[in-house]
Amino acid sequence: MPKTKLRLYTLPNFRPCGPKSMTKRWRSRAVEIRDLAGRLDRASRQRDVMRDDNDHLLREMALAGSEIHQLQSQVHDLERDLKDSQTAGAAADVSLDRLRDELRLTQEEVVTNDYVGSAHGGSALGSARGESPAPNPPPSSPDVALAQLSEELQDTKESLERASAGRDYALEEFVRMTRLRDEIQAKLADSELHRDKATTEWADAKRTQTELESKLRRMSDKLKEADAITAKLQDQLAAAQTQQQQLILERDRGLSERDLARRRLALVTAAVSDPLPPLSGPSQAASVSAPLPTCISCS
Repeated sequence: MPKTKLRLYTLPNFRPCGPKSMTKRWRSRAVEIRDLAGRLDRASRQRDVMRDDNDHLLREMALAGSEIHQLQSQVHDLERDLKDSQTAGAAADVSLDRLRDELRLTQEEVVTNDYVGSAHGGSALGSARGESPAPNPPPSSPDVALAQLSEELQDTKESLERASAGRDYALEEFVRMTRLRDEIQAKLADSELHRDKATTEWADAKRTQTELESKLRRMSDKLKEADAITAKLQDQLAAAQTQQQQLILERDRGLSERDLARRRLALVTAAVSDPLPPLSGPSQAASVSAPLPTCISCS
């Protein structure tokens, strides 16, 4: 009887992959996907925070621009008031000089009138001699003029003091407003710097988010491809296991047939090698030949 040859068939493009390695790969992919999702969420939150900061800085910049416009208007008004105060101060200085000149002339006129009055006392003697007296002006007119000039001088001094006080106040307000304007301009420049920084960071976060979304899509595609490959491998593994079971059954059946053939061959060999007794009659021949088929059938 010919020997049975067993041959194990393998599926094409089949690479055995154990459950542990597949589980490890799946866990690694799941961890990577969770990490990418977390980074994407953090980038989204960072983008929202930067967008809010950018909007806040834009509102502050708008308010600062309006406040600077108001301060510029106030500074313009203060500069105009300062010019008016300087003009009024110059006019007051001119008036003061004029009043001083008038006061000096009035004092000279008073001195002259006093001198004329004293000279008029001497002229009374001349009138006794028959000379005509000189006309005497009213004695109160110089005093009235001096009082008026003194009053005007006092009013001018008060006006000058008020103008000087207004000018000093205008200068203080101008300095304060200028300082405030410089502070707001510095704040505006700082806000613009923060806005540019926030815009750059937001653009970086947006670019990072886009890259993460693209990478997540690629990972999803790879995961789908891995799912398809896993399903295909599982189908191939199931087919290979089925084929292996069939081959094992065929091998066991072949081994059983081989063992049965060997036993039969051994019985036949044993029967052939034993010497046959002489045949004296039909009964002895029957007794010798009868057990052989019985043993073969029992085997």
